[in-house]
Amino acid sequence: MTKYLAILILIMMAAPVYANDFEEGLAAIYETDYDKALEKLRPLAEHGHAAAQYNLGVMYEWGNGVQQDNDQALKWYKRAAELSHKDAQNNLGALYSKGEGTEEDFIEALKWFMISAENGSEGGQKNIRIVEKRMNYEQISEAQKRANDWMRNARKK
Repeated sequence: MTKYLAILILIMMAAPVYANDFEEGLAAIYETDYDKALEKLRPLAEHGHAAAQYNLGVMYEWGNGVQQDNDQALKWYKRAAELSHKDAQNNLGALYSKGEGTEEDFIEALKWFMISAENGSEGGQKNIRIVEKRMNYEQISEAQKRANDWMRNARKK
């Protein structure tokens, strides 16, 4: 019992540090101090912090403080999207729809737009209408099936 209490205390002590590092990382982005942003956000992202992962994705997509790299943007957006970050889900869909960092895939794009819209993303809702215009009924149905399967599995976790 004492062992579990010690672990719980360590976790509780680490949470405020993560929050402070994330806030400092965001502030550094707004101040265009990208070296500091990377220093604060990368460790968090590597440990599963969805918002840090999303922000790294944005930095790589736009080349803010790093070499522009859609492969890296895709990697970080995927990680955050799997953790239900609605903006990462929307941005991931956008990369699939444009074929940036991956092959163009409207079905996968629509899947992620649908998931992000379900999570409250206005961008996802808008992008559904845009990408559906480029798809046929079978593709839209497949995207809906994939989105439903993903959301069902995410609820089980």
